[in-house]
Amino acid sequence: MPSVPELLAPAGSPEALKAAVAAGADAVYLGGKAFGARRYAANFDRAELSQAVLYAHTNGVKVYVTVNTLATDDELPGIAEYLTFLSETGVDAVLVQDQGILSIAREVVPDLPLHASTQMTIHNTAGIRFAAEHGISRVVLARELPLEDVAAIGGVAKEYGIELEVFCHGAICYAYSGQCLLSSVIGGRSGNRGMCAQPCRKPYTLLADGDIVPTQGNYPLSPRDLCLYPYLKELCAAPVAALKIEGRMKTPEYVAIVTDAYRRALDTIAAGNDFEPEQETMEDLAFAFNRGFTKGYLMGDRGTTLINTKKPDNRGVYAGVVSGVDDRRGKVIVKIDGPIPDTGDGLVFRLAGRETGFALNKEPYLFPEGDAYKIPAPQEVLVGSELWITRRMKTERKAAAILSRQPQGKIPLDITVGVNENGHLAIIGHGAAVVSETPLQDAQTRPVTAEALEAQIRKTGGTPFVIRSISMNYDGTKFLPMGAINDLRRRFLAACSDAVTAPPVRTHRPFVSKGTAVPEQTEPVIQIYTDSIVAAKAAHSAGAGQVVYEGTEEIYDTPVIYKLPRILHEEELAKTLAKLPASAAGIMVDGAGIAEEIKGIPKYGGSGLNITNARSAIVYGKTCRQICLSPELSGKQIKSLIEHLAAYTRPPKTEVIVQGSLEVMITRNCIPATALGCRSCNQSWALKDATDRIFRVRTDPNCCSHILNAAEICLIEHIGALARSGVSVISIDARGRSPEYVRRMISLYTAALEGENPKELKNQIREIASGGVTAAHYLRGVETS
Repeated sequence: MPSVPELLAPAGSPEALKAAVAAGADAVYLGGKAFGARRYAANFDRAELSQAVLYAHTNGVKVYVTVNTLATDDELPGIAEYLTFLSETGVDAVLVQDQGILSIAREVVPDLPLHASTQMTIHNTAGIRFAAEHGISRVVLARELPLEDVAAIGGVAKEYGIELEVFCHGAICYAYSGQCLLSSVIGGRSGNRGMCAQPCRKPYTLLADGDIVPTQGNYPLSPRDLCLYPYLKELCAAPVAALKIEGRMKTPEYVAIVTDAYRRALDTIAAGNDFEPEQETMEDLAFAFNRGFTKGYLMGDRGTTLINTKKPDNRGVYAGVVSGVDDRRGKVIVKIDGPIPDTGDGLVFRLAGRETGFALNKEPYLFPEGDAYKIPAPQEVLVGSELWITRRMKTERKAAAILSRQPQGKIPLDITVGVNENGHLAIIGHGAAVVSETPLQDAQTRPVTAEALEAQIRKTGGTPFVIRSISMNYDGTKFLPMGAINDLRRRFLAACSDAVTAPPVRTHRPFVSKGTAVPEQTEPVIQIYTDSIVAAKAAHSAGAGQVVYEGTEEIYDTPVIYKLPRILHEEELAKTLAKLPASAAGIMVDGAGIAEEIKGIPKYGGSGLNITNARSAIVYGKTCRQICLSPELSGKQIKSLIEHLAAYTRPPKTEVIVQGSLEVMITRNCIPATALGCRSCNQSWALKDATDRIFRVRTDPNCCSHILNAAEICLIEHIGALARSGVSVISIDARGRSPEYVRRMISLYTAALEGENPKELKNQIREIASGGVTAAHYLRGVETS
């Protein structure tokens, strides 16, 4: 029979865990009270987590725990202890994003399987090789990959023994996961710390060259919800080990409906039967939760088929439009264009931005023609109103039925049944061996046949086990009371259950911190980022110590570090590397594994590596001579990181971005094209939020959008403190800015390093900064709880 991927369901609470198990999940993923990327879910304290593992394992379900936030140095000892607890508890794997956490896990819990979270942003074979070399057994791929890329990556993943996991249902991050700082810069709540405030679900006005662009909706960054239920045949044919349902902040009812739908479909495919999507199931999925469905980047959706610009929250299901009103009877006629509501359903009529909701208290009258029905409605409902079903009692009853199920057996047993040398009946398999209390006897009248014995042994109801195969070494001529056979079977299944729930034997080692040291004091070098050849030359002539150019054209007579795009899909990676000039003074990389692909030239690590602790810096420092620290770190955290880094032999140089418009979001979606169709990218694009902050948007040749912060970071008042902390390189991000901006900024920061009054220099910076200035996270960092 065909094999199908593991079905992985969310468990944001103990109730959702039980829903996932009852609905047939093969595995669940959940988080503790800290270090997980869904801090606002109910999550599990340690006692609850231990019980969750026991409950899941008792029912043949694996448990993966998220430890997938970025960590600071002072958190690492606690994380090491937490990883040891998880390993001792017997969790089946841990999801990680942070390279420092990954490094510690390999030291303190070397046998604990590790999965790369989607927030590690792995989207090419270079990332797969990096994961394999660092002890990861499964990679949750970036959601922006098309299925053909997954297929191409699958060959390399198989070669390295890496499993691939993809999302199949639920909410989608607008940005590449792990490459978003928008929530962080707006309100201090970092998605990389599990506290995303979902700014992509807020309204924005699109601007082109400063003018308002009319659009179809006010939510240009709000994705629809992913639904790949109709495409499960294609997914089962892909090199994918697991299909993941999003939803750790959703209700148990949502988990039950969605998991059950995918379970039934996968079982149909596994049985070798032809799978066809069911309309009723699609409706149930929509009623469980939807913002409109998309088949996602994986199956080729882009633009308006991916983004729902009109409504950022749960939509319900469209049912039809009001074609007539019977004022005398208080009823309306609805032309059928979706499911027909039933008694008890929650309905909403929408017209010109106004909504009228009520609960249907009477069964609809269906007209003989079958194209319309009549229902009661509030008096203010007008012809042309859209009818949406926002709550469906039928779906809620299905969810309740799933939640009341007893978990079904799913652990296959291959056993041997025979007679031992003492004449006792024995069952052996799954690491257990049990014999009957009394020996078999000679049959006086009717012996227990082999067929009857097998039928009795196969009864595993009420347990997580199912007998897959039996090797019968019994000739069917003896007798044993049926009670004794049943007792033997019960004791064997209990022994199997003990084996399933017993934590695996794993190696645990103490966490050994390198401690801290006094960093070497050096005067920071001024580094300029630019995407202009003219500005690069201007930076060099103005005295910049290092020039980083985002482009591939050769710049003669100027030593340049060439910055690769932060996102390089598989088909782009080799082409981009081939374009780099031989004269490059270095290459800057922003993705895991890219540095290892480049030979014979110095490498530099960019801000996309999300480095927030010294351990992570050392991991990337093995291939990069310089690494950029995360813009989410405070000054105090930067100082601590460099002190921890100084305890290592030959640590990499550290870079801090001190000036410029931070790149706060990178998305595979082209914002102008979604609003207006594909057109010239030569205009100056921006988004204005409800508080009139303007976020510049730049597009690139790969049709990605880059959103910049509304105000420029400016740390000129803190240059002295950064220098004393041991920062090697201070960077000015001048991409999109003029050569004059570059020369002026270099002059001002040089003056600051030479001791001029930083407050006066900051006033001059305000005159040329885009959108004003901010110290960003330098003073307070991001929220931690």
